[in-house]
Amino acid sequence: MRPRLLIIAYVFPPSESVGARRPGELARFAADQQWDVRVLTATPADSDAPDAGIPEGRIVRAAPVPRSAQLVSSVRRAEARSRVGRRRLLTALGAIGREVLIPDACVNWVVPAVRQFLRTRDGWRPDVIMVTGPPASAYLVAARLARRLNVPWVADYRDLWTVGNDYWPYGRTPVRRAIDHRLERRLLRSASSCVTISEPLAEIMRSTFGIDTKVVMNGIDRQPAVTAEEPTSPPAPAAPASSTLTLTHTGRLNPGKRDPSPLLDAVALLGPDARRVNIVFAGEDNGVAQAATERAGVADSVTNLGEVSAEKSWRVQAEADVLVLVMWNDPRDAGTMPGKFFDYLRARRPILMLGHPNGIVADIIRSRNAGAVLSDPHQIADQLRTWLAEKDRTGRIAELPASTMDGLYREDQLARYLEILTDAAATRGR
Repeated sequence: MRPRLLIIAYVFPPSESVGARRPGELARFAADQQWDVRVLTATPADSDAPDAGIPEGRIVRAAPVPRSAQLVSSVRRAEARSRVGRRRLLTALGAIGREVLIPDACVNWVVPAVRQFLRTRDGWRPDVIMVTGPPASAYLVAARLARRLNVPWVADYRDLWTVGNDYWPYGRTPVRRAIDHRLERRLLRSASSCVTISEPLAEIMRSTFGIDTKVVMNGIDRQPAVTAEEPTSPPAPAAPASSTLTLTHTGRLNPGKRDPSPLLDAVALLGPDARRVNIVFAGEDNGVAQAATERAGVADSVTNLGEVSAEKSWRVQAEADVLVLVMWNDPRDAGTMPGKFFDYLRARRPILMLGHPNGIVADIIRSRNAGAVLSDPHQIADQLRTWLAEKDRTGRIAELPASTMDGLYREDQLARYLEILTDAAATRGR
């Protein structure tokens, strides 16, 4: 009898969200390994999207309860007011929402998700449930279904919840933090085990909640970064007289944490060579890149593409000379492993990481000669000069060797995941 797995993921293909990749690839891999896989998600179907890896009939797509009509009306009225008034109202609504929507704004998915799965399962019962978050509301769904069906469940943390770096910046009150932390502790008492993406994060979970926590990293997807029908830019000439070095950052930047200022300050230190450097930002335009650019005075060296599709993001990565990974320069970020890091490795371009020098990503970059880990503008400027000289000399920046990616492919990690789920399923009835 094939092992039966229910994956609960708020986002799932065809969503292009980075959070949809981990559950999507696990579903595909488990099905290929002859597991009987079902999925419960809030992401709607799209007939024009690529195959999700399992038959659509095995995916339960439960829509959240619609938002309050009164709240929507309030927001629309705010949009008709002045920009200042709209910003103040939305800020107030956001602050209220952070306090009353427990555990998060996706709590309106919990009841419809549980009800729709139970209504449509037709007698099917999993041997084990795997749920991935954020959002934390997904853990509520898993715990309720596990209790109702009397099956074990595994909590997958792509990012940590109440003990994570991204929980604190949102201005929650001490009362709200205490409620969330108690809720998380109570939920985890019913979980069979936890899985997260790095050993430092796993150790935080073990020491805080006393729960068995395993590590399964994200990984490199084998599909090409760009399609064959749309080739990347033609190769540069062998030895151009004056080359341009293109450094690309994709994804979100955060003020005070993921800040590109050290790189832009380094460009300003290059003097006349600054015009030979082009920094490309592709991601949500939240003003962080623009502010850093203006402070450094290097607007002529920056291109801001704004938010782009997943395919466009892969394309600009493939066409870059160097890829920029901006992380938080703080020891608390040592265990963070952005999914984007594996996209960068897939593009086989050297990586310039800005952030804490002793984190797990920094260790991989150094141990595999995949780029440079720097935060001081003067050191970054020296590295930029080295890359400029290489491009002047050879016409290109050498790509990373294929061996850099050994052991880091998605399937290398997912095989370990199935072992964890098998062990969890074996606890049923104990």
